[in-house]
Amino acid sequence: MPFGQRVGYMINWLHSQPFSFSHTILANRTSNFVAMTDISEASAPEFARSYVKLHSCERSPLTFLQYSFLSFYRGPYVKIQVNSGNHEYTVSKTLLCRESAYFSAMFENESKEGQEQKATLDKVEGVVSAQSFEALLQWLYLGRVRFELMVPEDQISAAIELARFADMCQITGLESEMARYIEEILIANPEPEPFTGRHVDINTYCLEPRHIISATLLRGGHSVRQILAKASVGGYLRDENNKFKQETEQYPTFGSEVLQEVRKTLNGLKVSQYEATVNDPLSGRRIKLNSPFV
Repeated sequence: MPFGQRVGYMINWLHSQPFSFSHTILANRTSNFVAMTDISEASAPEFARSYVKLHSCERSPLTFLQYSFLSFYRGPYVKIQVNSGNHEYTVSKTLLCRESAYFSAMFENESKEGQEQKATLDKVEGVVSAQSFEALLQWLYLGRVRFELMVPEDQISAAIELARFADMCQITGLESEMARYIEEILIANPEPEPFTGRHVDINTYCLEPRHIISATLLRGGHSVRQILAKASVGGYLRDENNKFKQETEQYPTFGSEVLQEVRKTLNGLKVSQYEATVNDPLSGRRIKLNSPFV
């Protein structure tokens, strides 16, 4: 289990304690800091800003939880700049290198980064950005990620970007987390009920071609790729001109994954006198084959 998840469990335990216990611990928070329970509920950018404050305390008194938070990840530290120094973060070397073979190879040798204990990550479209690094930082420390985004399409883009960044850094655990996150977004934001009652791509309402294309750059068999393929099955079976017909043809790996999910789905085929139905692999609902109706 990632170390951050163990901290998350501790936070949840504190929240579950009687009012007098948990609030006595938090009573001495100072104006310069965010208490640990507040940090746990923050978005990734908010967490990163609060974390920077904790590391630049200028000898101000720390609350019990703030001190405990830092004591989990005492030095040595490394500095990481993202996008040529526009954003710089101080991170526990022990935590970072334990969770990431990529950063372990970077900082635990005689290279320039290893000697200076400092590295710069250049921006890579769809992979490395301040957003993806801050989300990764929150995952490492708290075992959870909250994006500071409201639009479902942007949330999906951020999740795929983080999955690709985690792949680059050889960090496990985030794969299933981001797949589950995207699945929840798709299920919570289906195609609005049309006037005609004709549903075709109910599961892909928030998916866009950019999501499919970006996800094809994840390694084969990645959980995020599987979720996108599952979401596309309903439309594929019910409309030859489905939403991602072009992407299915132009990106063979995506097309192959959709067909694999179609094969699994057809194993549950039920045929009656009037209709043929299968279980939608994303929602679990029964859907009619070769029909735009639910």
